[in-house]
Amino acid sequence: MTRALLHRTAIGHALLGLMLVANAPAEDAGLTPEAAAQVDAVFKLWDRETTAGCAVSVTKAGETVYARGFGMAHLEQPAPITPETIFEAGSVSKQFTAAAIVLLALDGELSLDDPVREHLPELPDFGAPITIRHLLTHTSGLRTFRPLVALRGRPDGFAVHTNAEVLALMARQRDLNFPPGEEYLYSNAPYILSVVLAERVSGQSFNEFTTERIFGPLDMASTLWRDDFTQIVKGRATAYGSGRSGGLHTNMSNTEVFGNGGLLTTVGDLQRWNQELDEPKVLGQRFVDMLETPGRFNDGTASDYALGLAIGEYRGEREMSHSGGTAGYRAWLARYPDRDRLSLALLCNHGDINPVAVGHRVIDVFLGPAEEPADAGSPDPSVYVALEDLERWADPYLHTRTDSIVRIAVRDGALSFGKVRARPLGEDRFAVGLSGLVVAFRMEEDGTRTATLGDDPKRRYRAMPAVTPTPEELAEYVGSYKSAELDVTYSVEFQDGKLLFRRPLEKPRTLEPLFKDAFELSDPLVERFPARALFSTFVAWPARFERDSSGRVTALYISDSSRVRRLRFDRR
Repeated sequence: MTRALLHRTAIGHALLGLMLVANAPAEDAGLTPEAAAQVDAVFKLWDRETTAGCAVSVTKAGETVYARGFGMAHLEQPAPITPETIFEAGSVSKQFTAAAIVLLALDGELSLDDPVREHLPELPDFGAPITIRHLLTHTSGLRTFRPLVALRGRPDGFAVHTNAEVLALMARQRDLNFPPGEEYLYSNAPYILSVVLAERVSGQSFNEFTTERIFGPLDMASTLWRDDFTQIVKGRATAYGSGRSGGLHTNMSNTEVFGNGGLLTTVGDLQRWNQELDEPKVLGQRFVDMLETPGRFNDGTASDYALGLAIGEYRGEREMSHSGGTAGYRAWLARYPDRDRLSLALLCNHGDINPVAVGHRVIDVFLGPAEEPADAGSPDPSVYVALEDLERWADPYLHTRTDSIVRIAVRDGALSFGKVRARPLGEDRFAVGLSGLVVAFRMEEDGTRTATLGDDPKRRYRAMPAVTPTPEELAEYVGSYKSAELDVTYSVEFQDGKLLFRRPLEKPRTLEPLFKDAFELSDPLVERFPARALFSTFVAWPARFERDSSGRVTALYISDSSRVRRLRFDRR
């Protein structure tokens, strides 16, 4: 390295250090140095010049008490993250899509209970009307779009999609995941359709409408929709994720699908939005009330999801929140209206970050030490489960209504769900990873084994004995399979002892046996970003073959972690 280059590098590091110091949080609104240090400590892992990180803002009673950036907005040309850095907000964006629809309803241009086909006649008649409210509360039954475009040979991250393409894809669907209003199942496609609907009703582009009615009036000057992924946005952070080499790789949102995500914004702008929801001065209380009204199921019971907002509780406090993740961006926006209007905005450009877990650690600083309940449900280190007792629960487990599958195995002397390790609470109860999810096993009277997730009887899975098919048995699946809904044909081939699922000129995906006639279809994104597999407890792509009365294989059904249920491919 030349002396001149060394000199320039030293100057660059000095300037970078000054920028990082300038980004330190202000001690105002009563935040003590000790509390600020505790928040800083949450982000210690990313407070470096060699990694991506986060911007975070905390407000109380409408006043900013903490705002800082950690890590780098760009790694090729290093620049630190600041509270003014622009990120993509992932599914935090959904509440703004819902807000546009609510404003149109208040304008009298539509009703939340309108059948969607009144505005989007391209959609099929599924026998029961899907309303706009169904779209916004994830109760429509519509399949999500990413697995569908992946199966069409245009996977997200490898092809550029548009909202118009998603509408055309939804127009080809023949089945829903469930009847409208029967269940809650998170899905991105309904929010994309909501943008198309809003543009038709308003006669404006979505960027124009939301800037005029929301972002402008609320002084969210750095907020816009990513409706052109090639647009240069000054101050935007690059997104990253862990790649095959173990280091960080660029992982940007190279897509023009938005409404489900795609909001470019800052933590400060998000705090202006949260402040308006807590004390509506521009959009009005009726607007807020409509946005925060929970969805209702057909049986009259209420959901815990409103219009783009999750309604929950954390440490006894009412919590209004939403998380988000698109490509390597991660986000979480939360507020606690009854706790002096405490509000947190978190935006990150590191795909391995869990924004909810990190955000709650920040909130814990402001809520104070938690009182430990008498039975916290944490694993007792004295609990020992013998290997043979663990092995009796090991097998794939199937949710027969949704086709969701979890693979439970014994690895390194412990029970694991996918690649996530479980810790024993007893001989038949286990805590999975860091999620807090408790799974209870049971041997039923008929001899079948079941696993109930979170003590919820609706989430009861049935053990399906694992199989290792012979080459002759695998050959029964070989053939050509077509989906009329996707207008795509795949071949199932047997090569080198493996079953392959492929289209011409595309890299094949493997079909790994689970149980009789059931396989796991490999996930193409795991190859690019292997860290995805480390946190997955469910089989990402369950594939099940169907036989006729004579035992001949006649069809293949592919699902995607239950957001797409039983997409049919007929054997030709």
